[in-house]
Amino acid sequence: MMDTLNKLCKKGLNIDKETHPNKSYRQHVEEVRKFVEKMTREIYKYSEEFVTFATLLSELHDVGKLLPEWSLNKENRPWHTIEGAEWFLNYATADVNNLYHEILAYAILTHHSILHTPLDLNKKIIERAESMKMRHFTTYSRCKKLVNFSSENNILSLVKKLNLQFRVNLADVIGIVKVADMLSAKNLTIDNVLLQYYWVENFEEKLINSIVKRAEEKRGNFDQSKFEKQKMLASSKERHLIIAAPTGWGKTALALLRIAKLEPRKIFYILPTITAIKDFYDMFTKILDETYIGEYFYFADVEVLEKTNFEEENPIEIYRYFIPKITLTTIDQILLTLLQIGKYHIRRFNLKNSLLIFDEFHLLTPPMLGCLKFFLNKLAEHYNFSCLFMSATPSPIYTELLKRSLPHLKIEKLEDEYSYLKRHKIEFCSDKKVDELILEKQDMLEKKRTLIIVNTVRKAQKLYKDLKEKQRIPKNIVLLHADFAYKDRSEKEKEASKADILISTQVAEVSLDTSFELLITELSPIPSLIQRFGRVNRYGRTTDGTNVFICKPDSDEPYKDILLNLAYKNLPTLLNGIEKKGEQAYLDEEFWQYEQIYEKEVEDIEEKIAEKMEDMLNFFSFIAKENEILQMLGREETYLGLPKIYFEDVVSLFRMLKGANYDEYRKLYASIKKYLAPLSRSDIKNKRAEWDDELRMFVITTNYDKEIGIVRIPNY
Repeated sequence: MMDTLNKLCKKGLNIDKETHPNKSYRQHVEEVRKFVEKMTREIYKYSEEFVTFATLLSELHDVGKLLPEWSLNKENRPWHTIEGAEWFLNYATADVNNLYHEILAYAILTHHSILHTPLDLNKKIIERAESMKMRHFTTYSRCKKLVNFSSENNILSLVKKLNLQFRVNLADVIGIVKVADMLSAKNLTIDNVLLQYYWVENFEEKLINSIVKRAEEKRGNFDQSKFEKQKMLASSKERHLIIAAPTGWGKTALALLRIAKLEPRKIFYILPTITAIKDFYDMFTKILDETYIGEYFYFADVEVLEKTNFEEENPIEIYRYFIPKITLTTIDQILLTLLQIGKYHIRRFNLKNSLLIFDEFHLLTPPMLGCLKFFLNKLAEHYNFSCLFMSATPSPIYTELLKRSLPHLKIEKLEDEYSYLKRHKIEFCSDKKVDELILEKQDMLEKKRTLIIVNTVRKAQKLYKDLKEKQRIPKNIVLLHADFAYKDRSEKEKEASKADILISTQVAEVSLDTSFELLITELSPIPSLIQRFGRVNRYGRTTDGTNVFICKPDSDEPYKDILLNLAYKNLPTLLNGIEKKGEQAYLDEEFWQYEQIYEKEVEDIEEKIAEKMEDMLNFFSFIAKENEILQMLGREETYLGLPKIYFEDVVSLFRMLKGANYDEYRKLYASIKKYLAPLSRSDIKNKRAEWDDELRMFVITTNYDKEIGIVRIPNY
């Protein structure tokens, strides 16, 4: 490094200049290089050419800040990437012993942006050249070299000569440098971060003790024979596994044992809901020090704010880059990372030698599976990651499609575990609606802990209002659905575990690790029904009487007609199968035949992504906005709105944003987010929310009640 710094000094640049608060360029570069060398050479063992490239970038990425006109206190600070790249191309190329100096210039130019050249980048470069009279950046003609270099065609022609493996490695080491830059800039302790890339001492022993304790707390005893089976499955020599096991059997314990046996560099536990992520976070922190556990989803900073109040080292900066040893996250975040949307290259390198655990993988949309398959085909070998797919109701179609992408995928269906379970005696009340059945079975609700699941928020709110207002049943009744402000939903989730009667929508299907004695549910697609059954008599083996009632729904919402029609058609056969052979009937492929229609959709997404990648020929990144990708992946377009009852709270927080430094801004923004509730496109179209210019967000104009959320029932 001294050689590079000496060269900078000989060019008249002051490397002891303050380029970060209370930190000189020399100090910053030393910290960045320490992390980069450790990561590239020792931890991930890149070839020496990539180590050399990464260390040079760590020394030169901020060279624009050394130019005389740049100052830590000036508003023109963001331009240093352009100025640094221009300076490098005009002054340093001959002094850098690196075959890839043009890529290095490109990495300097884009180290605060995305890894493809934005279409308006040249315009920004020209504007900068014409607006500022600078020692090293004075005229358009001097800037022309950078303009030509940064053009789309020029960059593409440069990168297209590189093979895929080289491109991926290049993007990854650039990402490592950027993470190091962030760590140093925010004064985070680099040695603490490096600990996340080594294995935790005595992890398996701690884990086993935790599994035993958790089993005793939930079931009252520890099943040693089941534990031995879990250990056997977890020890499989195959790199990729699909595990099909009944709800409540212990798939989580199996996943933990798999972690201990493989000892991957990183673990990504991909969960279907935010509620599940929060529950798993609490569980993992009982096994490991919480500094090894991260959770990342849109509202993760709100959770961090509640837990730590952003004191000392702000963990959200660690979470968002997938740095923790174990990251609990959503499929959206994993796919955005694989697609390398925007700045996601900053964290994709963490997938190398990792274990990806997909919980309830049958809940993936066909586009999500198509996207995942594309990357399994292209990157599984390059990143050397292992996959564990788990479900109580594994989709045969999805299983087959995954096997095509992972030829050595081992499939374990624990049929014997299903066969002796007869936990549910089910009655299909095809002529009754849920509210009618509640009247009829009121005595059962008074005696049993009951879960009521309906298909729409509107219906759930109506049932809750009726039961509470008419005082039909004097018990603790809780309502849970998605249309709450985040802070109110969090409170509802805490209450749900203690509820005598829980009224919910689909959010209860996979989010609750608690057991009810009675289920009353509207008809839904077969896989959804099976998930609902799994919330009842969760840790038992048999039942003496009927504990599940299925009623006709008020409408087809939110499902397609074809799915409910197939449910009507197949349900009698399923119930007959459950009566004869217990829960082994859930594995019958006939109930999944409708998923044949998904195969074409999966293939179409694979082709679409492949075409886009081929067109761009860049650093293996998919150029699109994040919300466009989420829609492509099958996510319904949603917005966030502010309930009027929280308007004054948010206005006061919002006005504090002006003039706040970065850390203060993040804390204030997280405080604002906890008041927001989800809105659909229909809500916006039907004027249930109006745009507020000052807050730059939608304000919900319809009623909002902390007890029932965004009011969906008429005349409330």
